[in-house]
Amino acid sequence: MGSRPCRAAGAVLVGVLLAGCGADAERPGPTDATTTAAPTDVDRFLLQPDEVPGLAPVASPFTDPGEPFDLPDDGAELLERSGYVSTTYQTAQGPHGAGVSSVLLFESEAGARDWMAYEISDEALHHQLPDSTITRFEVSEVPGATGWTGPDLHGNAIGNIYWTQGRCLLIISIETKGPRVRPLTTGAQAIYERTGGTCPD
Repeated sequence: MGSRPCRAAGAVLVGVLLAGCGADAERPGPTDATTTAAPTDVDRFLLQPDEVPGLAPVASPFTDPGEPFDLPDDGAELLERSGYVSTTYQTAQGPHGAGVSSVLLFESEAGARDWMAYEISDEALHHQLPDSTITRFEVSEVPGATGWTGPDLHGNAIGNIYWTQGRCLLIISIETKGPRVRPLTTGAQAIYERTGGTCPD
């Protein structure tokens, strides 16, 4: 695992993911042409320090209105039909791993649910990680939350958890050699409880 997290355009199933972030990878910053400052009504839905144990934000949140990751044609069409607005994301770092917290904003609750169903589908996973074997898990602590763990394209151990709150799809992604399911569950539960399961109107 590299020393810094990165936003990977070809990352798997998430607006943001740690797909092979090397030590020489560049972290997104305010000079990125496709990013803007995160709206104040969205960034509070991102991870706070230690909501995933041992991880803390290392950069300001950024909002990107472009495709959340490299999409096939049918995925791009579905994204448009779902009423996608933007992805707001923030990287995090800790002594034993790195992570990304993201909020995908849609025009409606139905759009957020439809897109989550696509992101966690076998089709979308295979598009991004054609040779990887993943293990899925459910999260009873957060309504509708589900996730998976497995290797990324470079063999790094990653995990992701997804759930919707209103018209938001929230995602936490981590890369670590340690446990993944429990930290992801803890982080999702912390955000859900802190925000009351709501989403910006």
